[in-house]
Amino acid sequence: MARLDPLIFMAQPQPAIRARMEAAVAANGLDERLGAAQFEPGNWHQSFSDRQDDQPKIRAAMLRAGARVAAPSFVMTLNRINGTGVGPRGIHWAFRTLGKPKGLEVMLSAVRAALLAEGIDDDSGHGPQVTISYKAPTPLPSVVIEPIEWMVDELLLVRGGGQPYRYEEVGRWPLAANPPKLNPQLGLLEPPT
Repeated sequence: MARLDPLIFMAQPQPAIRARMEAAVAANGLDERLGAAQFEPGNWHQSFSDRQDDQPKIRAAMLRAGARVAAPSFVMTLNRINGTGVGPRGIHWAFRTLGKPKGLEVMLSAVRAALLAEGIDDDSGHGPQVTISYKAPTPLPSVVIEPIEWMVDELLLVRGGGQPYRYEEVGRWPLAANPPKLNPQLGLLEPPT
């Protein structure tokens, strides 16, 4: 039986944040090194669930689960890009964070609980990362970038597929407002105005 297009819970950077991410990739020449192996920036995301086949019952259950998720917004501070791994899917290059955001753990637990309440067992663990290539040509030692503070403020349910591969929004839910705890040291790096 052919595998159906996947459904997945995720967050995607807002356009201004994505533009800063793209600039960091370009400033370090990583876009040139990756070439066609770079994942389309419009697809960059932080995963919150495993992929599930897009069947009517599963889609309905995931939509109900998304509506049930109660988690606060949180900040992910992207501060480096690296690339590791080999295997069936290749070498992954990704943005990484400063530590593991507590809000990410809260979100993952909330999504897991909501899916389980709908009969979908998703015990995967997702680390803080935004993949920029699944098939990079070589490993990449950590490249330090100017920190990018991304306020994750919504949960998306998307369906992946097509040529070129794209994510189609199926559902969207705002996360509870949470006053950001931005790193006060980051402001020290900016010139005075």
